Amino acid sequence: MTTPPKNNHILVIDDNQAIHADFKKVLAGADALTAGLESAGAELFGEEPRLNPFVSFEVDSAFSGEEGLKMVADARASARPYSLAFVDVRMAPGWDGIETTHRIFQVDPDIQIVICTAYSDYSWEKMIERLGQSDRLVILKKPFDTIEVLQLAHAMMEKWELQQKARARTGELERMVAERTNELQIANEQLKEEMAERARTEEALRQAQKMEAIGQLAGGIAHDFNNLLTVIRGYVQFLQSEQNVGESVLEALREIDGAAERAAKLTSQMLMFSRKQQIRPVTLNLNDVITRAGSMLKRALGENIALDIRGAPTPLMVHADPVMIEMVILNLSTNARDAMPNGGRLSIHGSQTEVHADNQTAGSKARSGTFACITIQDEGCGIAPELVPHLFEPFFTTKDVGKGTGLGLASVYGVIKQHAGWIEVASAPGHGATFKVFLPTEAAPPVPRRLPPPPAPLPEGKETILLVEDERALRRLARNVLERHGYQVLEANSGAEALAVWTEHASEVDLVMTDIIMPGGMSGRILAEQLLEKRKDLKILYTSGYGPDMVGENFNLAEGINFLAKPYHPDRLIRAIRQCLESNPTP
Repeated sequence: MTTPPKNNHILVIDDNQAIHADFKKVLAGADALTAGLESAGAELFGEEPRLNPFVSFEVDSAFSGEEGLKMVADARASARPYSLAFVDVRMAPGWDGIETTHRIFQVDPDIQIVICTAYSDYSWEKMIERLGQSDRLVILKKPFDTIEVLQLAHAMMEKWELQQKARARTGELERMVAERTNELQIANEQLKEEMAERARTEEALRQAQKMEAIGQLAGGIAHDFNNLLTVIRGYVQFLQSEQNVGESVLEALREIDGAAERAAKLTSQMLMFSRKQQIRPVTLNLNDVITRAGSMLKRALGENIALDIRGAPTPLMVHADPVMIEMVILNLSTNARDAMPNGGRLSIHGSQTEVHADNQTAGSKARSGTFACITIQDEGCGIAPELVPHLFEPFFTTKDVGKGTGLGLASVYGVIKQHAGWIEVASAPGHGATFKVFLPTEAAPPVPRRLPPPPAPLPEGKETILLVEDERALRRLARNVLERHGYQVLEANSGAEALAVWTEHASEVDLVMTDIIMPGGMSGRILAEQLLEKRKDLKILYTSGYGPDMVGENFNLAEGINFLAKPYHPDRLIRAIRQCLESNPTP
């Protein structure tokens, strides 16, 4: 154990300035008194004193008992306690030395006290009567000489240090005994907790990796499907506009278009799960969304489902995409209906709730704060406990083959995740299910929804478009649409080919329409950056099966200005081209 340095910190409490000067001369300049100390030691003990006469003390001064008490307390709080205090008995005004000593003992249980007295005020008996017996108290009778003061200071300092060492050693022994006694039990408890925590962490990691991998797969599949669906619906529209098409053919085309539309919704759900579907959040009252969804559900769920729709008593302001939140409510309500084949009661309630960290359950995505909550509760067959952890996995379904895609709850999960919220499930077989959707609240007032104006006639054009698209069928469709409306079209199936076409026709090109994600090492964004270096006023229209917020950071995209999401209708393509030509700000 390392020996600490000597505590030579001493306090003198006396109302006489001259006394302080004398103490500092004796204690702070011990070197000058060495010869006298050695001589006195030889005379008294027949040998040199065992105390080290070369120690000089650090002496502080207090001129009243109140000031001295504060200095003792402050020194102890700052981890530089005094080992010794010289306290004069007679001090005025304020406390006398006995009162001062009594109070100092209360704030510092280790300090040694030397009471300086001429026995004119208190006898030893009276001092003991007021202070009690104490091994920390000695009397220094006045008048006293310097050697006596110096020897007493050394002795009391050594006593203070021995006391600290003894206490430290005792504490160390007690600690070692306690550690040895409890070592095995603590180790076992820690091992159990570490094993449990590791199992939880590994399971959470596996689940996160699985969801991320499936999300990436779903996003990639949805992107490719959007290209195919754009082609299917585009050519259906072409055929529907042809002359002399029989009614049976038109009916078949409508069926094809309807199937393609349903497929587009499936890809949208896949993108929602993978969090690559663009959201258009506005500040809104969630009560209004619940009411609108309830109106649709009354027609969709059937007469054997009794609906209980209630918003919160006060506005539930959130920053969210109303269409996607309606989709969440409809999806959860449809699942509830399927869980009640013989009918039942479906409750959809809105509320505002405070979430506290100490109330969060293990594995919950919840966080502390104020949240808007949508509670959807049914009286259906319930969900087995072992199935609950898998509910939001894509393609997982409890429905019969052909009656469910397994994407509904996965898309719900993705939408809520995009809105910085979470969903909780409580269910038991035969006792229905309760889904709670939590969304962050918003303080701003809602933005009023305006009905879109009726569509204007499709505009025509004569400009030259450089069309860059790696999907051949989609490229041919877009070319046919553009040429039908008067545009000249130059094609390229990659960024590298687009640069070659540009080199030959740069002066002719008015707008570049490019897919963002393309093979070959050059994305649409890189292509556009290189072309804009050659002509800063060049118009660029980007397209992608992902939303504009998912194709890269610091990329200024806005649908309706310089971005066209897939799958797109031919009419949307024409309007996007025209608007981009007339007002597109380059990113």
